Amino acid sequence: MQKILIVISLTLALSLSSLACSSAAPSGSTVSPGSPAADIWIAGDSVAGGVHYYLQTPGIYNAARGGNGFLHQYEGTIPTYVWERLALPAALDGPRYMIVQGTVTDYQLNFEEVTATMAAFEAELSARGIVVIWLTTPIGNYPALPQWLERTNGWMLQRPHVMDCNTATVRYAGFPDQIHPSQDGFRAYAACIDSKLAQTIAQIEN
Repeated sequence: MQKILIVISLTLALSLSSLACSSAAPSGSTVSPGSPAADIWIAGDSVAGGVHYYLQTPGIYNAARGGNGFLHQYEGTIPTYVWERLALPAALDGPRYMIVQGTVTDYQLNFEEVTATMAAFEAELSARGIVVIWLTTPIGNYPALPQWLERTNGWMLQRPHVMDCNTATVRYAGFPDQIHPSQDGFRAYAACIDSKLAQTIAQIEN
């Protein structure tokens, strides 16, 4: 019974993730995903969608959708949602770089199957000329998530291009719903991305 209640509460939290992203946005801000013609996109779940509002790097397009995972479906999956955005005429030839965060919602699924899907997504984007930059997820304290995110973050850290922003500063700021960082946490998460993105792209270009 306890496990069922945990599953129900997590499903509810993630189903309301668009609301969570809105509440994470800076006060008084206009919520805009940006332009799909941008050279840099960010994809993932509501953690990626939330941090997008705080990024100072200009022109990043928000291709994240709360509740989606690599296998877990809410409005499709992380890959299918991205491919739908890439099919938009405004996306032109697609971005040069795709920041990919994930994944919270897959935490009850098979690790090997999830990471195989992540690797396939990376390969498909690469074949299209899009460079994937993986982004680690801040580890909250929702039951079973720390162990899952330790594994998926560890997997991402072995990929060719990755930004590790699961920092102590982000985690110290707390997780009000045990899943999403606080506003201070999102600010710290965004600051980490902003500080590492230019360096990561420079390393790729060189």
